[in-house]
Amino acid sequence: MIKNSEPDSLSPTGTRYRAPWDVLFGSFRKGTVTVAGDAMHAMGPFLGQGGSAALEDAIVLARCLAPHMTSLDRGEASRERIGGALDRYISERRTRLVRLSAKTYTIGSLLESTSLVAKLICILVIVLFFRDRLGHTRYDCGRL
Repeated sequence: MIKNSEPDSLSPTGTRYRAPWDVLFGSFRKGTVTVAGDAMHAMGPFLGQGGSAALEDAIVLARCLAPHMTSLDRGEASRERIGGALDRYISERRTRLVRLSAKTYTIGSLLESTSLVAKLICILVIVLFFRDRLGHTRYDCGRL
C-alpha cells in the first residue's frame, strides 16, 4: 500500500504512548468532563490491548454514570453526583491502565533500546512483574 502511494501523501510518525507514571499521576477529569481511550492511555502496539482498553473504558464509564442519569436535574447537586461517578470511573480504570502501560512501556523500551544494560533491566522487570504472559488479557470490567 505504501509503495503505491504518493510520497507527499504519507505522514510518518513515531510510536507514541503514555508512560506509566503519567497514567498513575495524571488528571483525567475537569468538572464533568473526562477522557477515555487513547486520550487517557495511549499505548504502544506491543500488547494489542489499546482498542480493548478503550472498550473497557466505555463499559466502566457507562456503569459508573448510569445510576446518576435517572433525573434531568442540571443543578449543582447533579454536577456533584456526575463528578463523583467520574472519579469512581477514573479510580477503577487507573490500576488496570498503569499495569498495561507499564508492560507496554517495558516491552517497547526493550525493543527500541540499543543498550545491553537497558535491555537486561527490561527483561528483569518483565520476569519479576509480568510472569503471566497473558495476564493482561484477563480483566472483567463488569456488567452494564
